[in-house]
Amino acid sequence: MTSSEIGELGLLVNRNNIRRKGEAIYHAGSPFRGIIALRSGSAKLLSFDQSGNEMVVDFILPGELLGFDGMSSQTHNCTAIALETVNYCHLPAHKIEVLAVKTPGLSQVLLQRTCDQFDSQVQKMMLSRRSAEARVACFILHISERLRMRGYSELEFRLSMSREEIGNYLGIAHETVSRIIHHFQSRQLIEVKSKQLKIIDKKRLFSFYTE
Repeated sequence: MTSSEIGELGLLVNRNNIRRKGEAIYHAGSPFRGIIALRSGSAKLLSFDQSGNEMVVDFILPGELLGFDGMSSQTHNCTAIALETVNYCHLPAHKIEVLAVKTPGLSQVLLQRTCDQFDSQVQKMMLSRRSAEARVACFILHISERLRMRGYSELEFRLSMSREEIGNYLGIAHETVSRIIHHFQSRQLIEVKSKQLKIIDKKRLFSFYTE
């Protein structure tokens, strides 16, 4: 987006919306309120099956957008939950169409994000056929790349999600996630202290995904 488009967008968004860890940003079934951009913090997108079982659809990182699950039907299909304290901007739904006409750059950003979400789901489906080690390695590398693209460190970052949430997302038991992370640490591929993760050998970590 151009500087003028960013300036015009800045006049229309609602800033400094806060949600604490565990609080909902929006619920499945609620009316579409607009697009949300995380200024800080992270969130998870949840879907529920007919039995009420929770499925982690995606994780949203600082600088990323969410709310697209409600654009087509005008009703959210997922529930967005803060994984830690989040600060976000909100572009109300009734302003999106008007702004998109006036700022072509915004239309491009929204289209790109929609395509990114589709690509992410395809990648997740293909990953489900790989080994558990490949899934965990790909997850770490994917988080690293997304943070790099937004100007954050790609080698050292905070994993705000729990092992259970990672396992739910990858379709493996949380005990398996913990075992694989411990294995990666013992081979000096990564270092984990509490929720801080440091990639020590990215090339060797990538080899697990390409096997």
